[in-house]
Amino acid sequence: MKIREGRKPMTRREFVGKTAAGAAAMSLGRWAFVPSRVWGANDRLGVGFVGMGARMGSLLEEVRRLSETHRLDLVAVCDIWNQRREAAAAKVQGWTGQQVAACRTLEEICARSDVDVLIIATADFQHAPHLAFAVRAGKDVYVEKPLGCDFDQIKDAWKAVQETGRVVQMGTQARGEGKYFGARDFIRSGKLGKVSYVEIAEPLFEQRWRIPGSENSLTEADTDWKEFQSYTYDPKLPFNARHYREFRLFWPYSSGCLCQWMSHKIDLVNLVLDELPRSAVCLGTLSVWNDGRNNPDTVQALLEYPSGVLVTYHMRLGNSQNGRGIFIYGTQGTMDLMGGRAYGDGGGGAVIKDRPEDVNSTFHVDSSTLLPKSQEGGVTWESPPDVHHIGHFFECVRSRERTRADIDAGFAHALATTMANLSYRYGCRMEYDAEKMELRKASGAA
Repeated sequence: MKIREGRKPMTRREFVGKTAAGAAAMSLGRWAFVPSRVWGANDRLGVGFVGMGARMGSLLEEVRRLSETHRLDLVAVCDIWNQRREAAAAKVQGWTGQQVAACRTLEEICARSDVDVLIIATADFQHAPHLAFAVRAGKDVYVEKPLGCDFDQIKDAWKAVQETGRVVQMGTQARGEGKYFGARDFIRSGKLGKVSYVEIAEPLFEQRWRIPGSENSLTEADTDWKEFQSYTYDPKLPFNARHYREFRLFWPYSSGCLCQWMSHKIDLVNLVLDELPRSAVCLGTLSVWNDGRNNPDTVQALLEYPSGVLVTYHMRLGNSQNGRGIFIYGTQGTMDLMGGRAYGDGGGGAVIKDRPEDVNSTFHVDSSTLLPKSQEGGVTWESPPDVHHIGHFFECVRSRERTRADIDAGFAHALATTMANLSYRYGCRMEYDAEKMELRKASGAA
């Protein structure tokens, strides 16, 4: 995979701040555009579904349950795999009793005037180009994570949403929980003190993403392999049923652990730190599940943020000991982000330099700022209410408000996972130039 030059240089101020061109801030707020259609409370939204795999099965059920409360019509399905497309159309028609359009390509479903909203759950490497095409076709979009695998495609999708003003929600569903937004405000308030380190761990013991029998589950005649491959750098590879079905195991269709799991957790860290990473290093090995996959089953990534915070991410598929979590370490205590509690253990208090401009100055520690210890119960923080993640998306389609997991959040998590993946592939530190919105190898790297 090559690192290509960005299409249009943009400063971080332009990216994060509100500009005349419509670049949006990375916080909740109202979109500054006039929608092409103002939805009334009694209008029904026509919903189309793209990529009828296992994940879409869950999303279909969710939309079905919301169809009356949120006034949704399930009008079209889309998949290049013939049998899967036909089965999905039959299922939805059985639910609704209405004729359902069965579309083969994204272009076909986007051309339909009865489709107002698309739910996209295609392969990881297709998300960004599919999102870009859909919003430029005038659709609001719910798209699964990760935003993408290729940084040029990720930037193009971000740009397309800015230019069109469509409502977009990423499938990083933890953002439906208010506690993560409350944690961001708690850290902003200074109650955790100076944050220096974040630790993310995701240990499992399983042959993740392997689909036994996938190698014989379809033939090239059953699908459109050329279309499937068209978003990669080498679209001439011969048909491979395992690559098609088990794309999460194989680069360049996915980076596996990074695309699938790191995307969720680093999204939350980006949210609470309220900034984008600027560099990453990553190592990975195929230690246990040597089943033909070319993505690692054990990874360790380290990311640096502009404020000086280091974030470590670890996933392994060969041992599940010690559980999963996100812990944020500050001078005044430790935050168990997923547990929703902060406590003084490990901290000492506010660190104060007696003479701020003097490098030889002494420091003193104000222990009175230390949070209550865990044996004292720690503290919880105030948070906005939870929302139903996909229901919130449909509500934002009507109100034209920004979603909790908007395109900026998608860009941020995809930046992190892409830098980590390229570091693993190239064996060097990757850096993000926020002024130019470009990735580059660190100085001195081969």
